[in-house]
Amino acid sequence: MRLETQRLIIRMMKGKKKKTILSAGTILGVILVCVFLFVYMAYVKGFYSASEKIVGEYTGLAELSFLGDKECYKIALNRFGQPIFEDPDAAFKQAAMDYEEAINLIYETFQAEYELKPFGKKNYQMYLTLGWQIPTGNEEIRRQGSNLTKFLDLYENSEKRWYLTPIGWVLE
Repeated sequence: MRLETQRLIIRMMKGKKKKTILSAGTILGVILVCVFLFVYMAYVKGFYSASEKIVGEYTGLAELSFLGDKECYKIALNRFGQPIFEDPDAAFKQAAMDYEEAINLIYETFQAEYELKPFGKKNYQMYLTLGWQIPTGNEEIRRQGSNLTKFLDLYENSEKRWYLTPIGWVLE
C-alpha cells in the first residue's frame, strides 16, 4: 500500500508540474503579446509623417488670391505637395477677424440645428462645411463665407497628421 501511495503522489506531482508549466507558458505568452502591442503602438502607430512640416515654396495650381498679400497668410508646400500655411496659428487668428461677419452669421443661423459651438481651432470643421451655405442676400457676407470655406480647407492641410499603420498611411 505504501508503494501505491508513493506512485499516486508522484503522478499527482507530475500533473501539477504540467499545469504549472502550462500556466507559466500562458503568462509568458500574454506578456509577449503585451510587449508586442506596446512596441507596435509606440513605433508603428505613433510614427507620423510630419505632414505639417514645410519642405518648400508652394507653386501649385490652387487659387489663393482670396487670401490677399497678408504675411500671416503665406503659403508653403508640405511633403505631400499640399499647400499649407507657414504659420497656421497666425493665419487662423487673422481669418477669425477677416471673416468675422460670416462666422457670426453661421453661428447664429446654424447653432441650434447643429449644436454649433463658437468658432475655434477645435470645432472649425462645421464652419468649413457651412461657410458657403450662408442664407443671406448680402453679397459681401456670402463672399466671406465662401472664402472662409476655402481658408479652412487650406488650414486643414496645415493640421493634418498622417500615421503609418500595417495597412499603409492613414489620416487621423
